[in-house]
Formats: sequence, structure tokens, C-alpha cells
Amino acid sequence: MKKTLTSVSALAVTAVCLSSPTVQARAFAPYVDMTLWPTPQIDKIGVNQGIQQFTLAFVVAQNGCNPSWGGVLPIPGASSDQQSSAISAGITNFRAKGGEVMVSFGGANGTPLQQACTSNASLQAAYQKVLDTYNLNRIDFDIEGGAQTDAAANNRNFAVVAALQKNYKAKGKTLHVSLTLPVMPFGLTQDGQNVLSSALSNGVALDTVNIMAMDYGQHTADMGAAAKQAAQALYGQLDAAYKAHGQTLTDAQLWQKVGVTPMIGLNDTQPETFTVANANNLYGMANSNNFGVLSMWSVSRDKSCPGNGSYVDSQCSGIVQTPYAFSNVFKGFKDHWGSGVTQDPNYGGGGGGGPVNGQPWSAGQTYNTGNTVTYAGATWMAQYWTQGNTPGQSAPWRQTAGPLQPWNVNVAYQGGDCASYQGAKYCAKWYAQGIVPTAGDPWYRAN
Repeated sequence: MKKTLTSVSALAVTAVCLSSPTVQARAFAPYVDMTLWPTPQIDKIGVNQGIQQFTLAFVVAQNGCNPSWGGVLPIPGASSDQQSSAISAGITNFRAKGGEVMVSFGGANGTPLQQACTSNASLQAAYQKVLDTYNLNRIDFDIEGGAQTDAAANNRNFAVVAALQKNYKAKGKTLHVSLTLPVMPFGLTQDGQNVLSSALSNGVALDTVNIMAMDYGQHTADMGAAAKQAAQALYGQLDAAYKAHGQTLTDAQLWQKVGVTPMIGLNDTQPETFTVANANNLYGMANSNNFGVLSMWSVSRDKSCPGNGSYVDSQCSGIVQTPYAFSNVFKGFKDHWGSGVTQDPNYGGGGGGGPVNGQPWSAGQTYNTGNTVTYAGATWMAQYWTQGNTPGQSAPWRQTAGPLQPWNVNVAYQGGDCASYQGAKYCAKWYAQGIVPTAGDPWYRAN
């Protein structure tokens, strides 16, 4: 996710698909990095937070012309593969709750399929495999870095995409396609404009062109203002591009093709920081002009880092914020691609994703009551929702198996829990926290 005038590495922006350019649709579809471990449990996140749809990233090539998540997880994966099963289950469960997904191809890392697959037939087969695996009718292409200047690969890509759209139409269906491109505050670079022109020349029906409003490399002070400036510039560039291809769109139709995706919190290029105030500023413009989509990189980052740490991380924003503060701003865009998600903060997830019991504890992962992890050679169970609290050193965790752990003043011990202290074993008769074992009740020496 690093971006300069000559090279933009960021993330694919969520591209929303509009069924018709004359219908005003406004959707919030944040990115989810599906290569994270444990696999993000999208149905739980979506239902708990009232998020209607997600953009799942990123599909790239693996071992030649074969689709994969991040170049490491084949599509389709083996039924015995835990991560592949978690991704499929998350999509199924989310759809059952009224949500929907779009899969994004490309991104900043790995080899795009259009470069790995050297024929139209092989590329189309690779895309079809992903479409069939997840039963998709919405896809996005994040084309950045060196992939932008590979004119032959881009021409092949869009010829295949146009053919796929034609096939869908013949079956009475629509394949919604969006294009995600790097941007500067002044708009798309010339490379980005060339990619857009290639898509239009090949007859691809684009729902949205999304810009990655992030990592400008210019130490931009006001990231909200920069995102708005870039969106306004994109509007003009879209107008010119469509007219150059024989299409004149109305103002409303042009704004519907605008999508913006900031990198929330700290950007890769410091000190650029996109704040919640910046999100509100951008949302005001998007709301007034009826942008087609708002997104962000990424939903897993929409919370502070443990201890309010200030650093760039895949699972926290690096700024002080309340959980899902950015989502709560952008989900003012209420349109949904599925039947509609009803928010339920108590929904525990349909299974198949999220923390996998018995996996190593992760500071960035959220855990609910009953989730188990391994840490320091022992197994621990969460007694209530927790994130960033180290097992054996904080109240939410209770040891359920493994070697005896040292007593810790911050741990909440239940009746029957034991700990070592000054070379001896002590067990609690009932709840105890902050009470030295040698003080007597509720502790007793067990050896």
C-alpha cells in the first residue's frame, strides 16, 4: 500500500457494482484481507456491525496461471484445508444473513492473473474458476504498480472480462465489474488513465472506478481534503474518458461511477494519517454527490492497536479510536447488494471462520467467550470478549490445560484455578484477583 507518482502500491479499492447507471445506489463495501490468520469471520463482523457487504482481497496467480488468495492459498482449496474452508463458510454464512461479497483480483503484491495467463482462454478459465467457486456476480480489478504499464496484459484482461460479461448476459444475469486504480490528489496518473481507456475500448461495462486515496508520498497534511480533491478530479477524468469512447454521461451517472477508498489511520507513507474527522469530511462530499461506493482499507484495521500503539499494522489503525469508528461513518451509505443484513451485536457467527480454537494467541485478533488459544505452552479460554490482552497476564483469560503458570496480579482466577507462587502451588477456592496466594483465603497451598 505504498504510492508515489511513479509507483502506487495500495490496495484494491472496493468497487461497487451498480445495476444501472440511472439508479442512485450508495454502498459501503470495506475491504477484508482474506490472507490474514486467523481468517476474518466476515459474517460475524458484518452482522455485529451492520455492514452490508465486503470486498474480499486479493486473488493473484500461483504456480503459473492458477488463482489463489495472496499467492499462497489455491482456489478452490482442498476441503481439508482449514483456511479455505473458513473463507467459503464465511461467505455462505454472510449471505444467509443477507450480506454479499465482491472478490478483488490484483493488488500491490503477487503476480496478477492477466500477466501470468498468457492466452485469453487460460485467463478466462482462471477467472471462471473463481466465479464458480464462490458463486460470484461482482468482481473488482485492482491494477497498480508495474501491472498498469503492461498494455498487452491489460488488453487481454479486459477482452476476457467483456467476454465473461457477455456470457452472464446470455444467461439472464449481470456480472458487475469495477476498476480500482491508484490516485494522486490531482486525479489518476497517465498510467491509470491508460488502464481505464483499455477497459472502455474493450467494451467492459464498469459500475465503478475506485481510487485508492492513500500513500500519496507527499506528506499530505489533510488526507480528507486530498481524498475529496482526488474524487473531484476523477469525476472530470471519467467524463473525458467516456466521451472519448462515444458515451456522454449525465452528472449523476458520473458521480455514481466514483468510488473512494482511503487507508484508515496511519498510511504506509508517514506521516500521512487518515483520521475519523477526515472520514466525516469525505463522507459529506460522497453523500452530497451520491458517490457509487465508499470503502476503506481495511475492516480489520478499524480499531486501535494494543496499548494505543502508533504503528502501521494489518489488524489495527495505529491511531486512538473507538472500535469500528470509520465503519460507523461510512455505513451511512446503506444500500445493499444482498437481501439486507439486520444488525445484531450478539450474533456469534455461523462457524467456519474467525479464531480457530487451539490456535496460537494473536494480539490483533478479537476473541469471544469460550474461544480457546495456546500461549506459553498452555491452553487458555476467553471468559468474555477480549483483544490484545495477553493470556496469563490479564483478566479475560483462564488457563484450561498445560503446565502450571506463575501467579499474576491481573489475572481473574476462578474456583479450582491454580498458579505457582514463590516455588509452591496454590489453588483458588473461589474467585480471586489481585490477592497474593500467601495471604490465605481464597487461596490454599496445594503442595
